[in-house]
Amino acid sequence: MFKFIAVFTAVVLTLALIPIPEVGLPVEDIALPNSRFVVVDGVKIHYLDEGTGDCTLLLLHGFGSSTLSWRYVTGSLSRYCRVVAFDRPGFGLTERVDPGTLSYNPYTHEGVIELTRRFMEKLNITYPVVIGHSAGGGLALSLAVRHPELVGALVLVAPAWKPRVKQWYEDILTNMPLSDKYGPILVRGLVGVLERVLWNAWYNKSLLTPEVEEVYKYPLKAKNWDRGLYWILKYYVFPDLENSLASLRTPTVVIHGDRDELVPLSDSVELSTLVNCSIIVMENIGHIPHEESPEEFIKHLTEFLSNLSSTKLR
Repeated sequence: MFKFIAVFTAVVLTLALIPIPEVGLPVEDIALPNSRFVVVDGVKIHYLDEGTGDCTLLLLHGFGSSTLSWRYVTGSLSRYCRVVAFDRPGFGLTERVDPGTLSYNPYTHEGVIELTRRFMEKLNITYPVVIGHSAGGGLALSLAVRHPELVGALVLVAPAWKPRVKQWYEDILTNMPLSDKYGPILVRGLVGVLERVLWNAWYNKSLLTPEVEEVYKYPLKAKNWDRGLYWILKYYVFPDLENSLASLRTPTVVIHGDRDELVPLSDSVELSTLVNCSIIVMENIGHIPHEESPEEFIKHLTEFLSNLSSTKLR
């Protein structure tokens, strides 16, 4: 028994002392031509800010995505609106900051809501139309529920709004000794899984070109991208919002592709009933309507915006 304990201790100490090389480059070194950065509560956030107008659109991307997912629509929308998109913590070119060094954890649901609120405050974004895709749609919905005074309207695109409950073993795995050190290495092996998810996100596979795949791989050049994704997997849990939705008074529209393999169309139908809003179903479209059919997406979006009362947007 003593021998086993000695060997086990030696192995743990050895693993603890082995240095783990960081991956990626500083986010400033791989910034895009229109990239901007702002530090909010110790987190260097990457964002885009284009156009001017009577209203502001705040774009929230989905899981594993970035501001680049809006690349087909920001140009058109910025002709008559201010368009702001930012990379949520753990994604894109937003700096991966150890949550242990911050005053609150931006990789949790509550933390990212607070960071979004502070980001809006810092950039003087008041009463915007918040457009959220997939997990970003869940965040947009939560933001409106928690801070209705901040949100002028909601556009929820294939929103992932159902609660995410951790499996019993997840906390065990992420809280074991050395999990924080070696967990990011295991995350690096998930790239293939993310590629398969991307494949399933598109209905028209011919549009998923190598160039599009590179767009999604681009953030993997960022320093410590693996740690950021690990922290998301460790800390992020999405709450049950159903009991809060009946009281939501924010003007809302849901947009969903009828060929979505990742978030069931039935989820959006249910959501539209709960919040008493209209739902637009785009035919022969998968999980990412704004990429697979940007022209049609812009048409539906601009119709919704034009129907909003001018008193609803500032």
